[in-house]
Amino acid sequence: MLSLVVVVSLVIGFVVAAGMIGRESRRLSLQPRQPVWRLEEAALFVEGELVFDVASKLDGETMRQLLRIHLNQLQFKSDPDDIDQIAEEVTSVQNVYREARSQGIEITRPIVDAVVSAHFQYLKAIGALGAAPRAE
Repeated sequence: MLSLVVVVSLVIGFVVAAGMIGRESRRLSLQPRQPVWRLEEAALFVEGELVFDVASKLDGETMRQLLRIHLNQLQFKSDPDDIDQIAEEVTSVQNVYREARSQGIEITRPIVDAVVSAHFQYLKAIGALGAAPRAE
């Protein structure tokens, strides 16, 4: 008789735990995915968006440095309350160019402009800026 009570309570515990896990996994699956910025993925996307003239003057490591600088500018040096400043490409290009030159990176302004523009496109594509495209 005691073994029957133990088995029944284990079965009830398992059913309750499975129901809770199922409910939480369903709730989490309905939430939108959080954007994740990956350097290699961003570099491949930006490389694909650059025109040949710009891409031929830019090596991979310099582009990765520019992407890191731009992300740091957006992440740490922008006011979270001022949404217009984050979306302002001209300001971002100026800041990235100034920071790159201060770090000793030999780069021209049109190259920085093209990289920042393509990086904004990548950030919009992953949903970090604006609404992410819905995957069906």
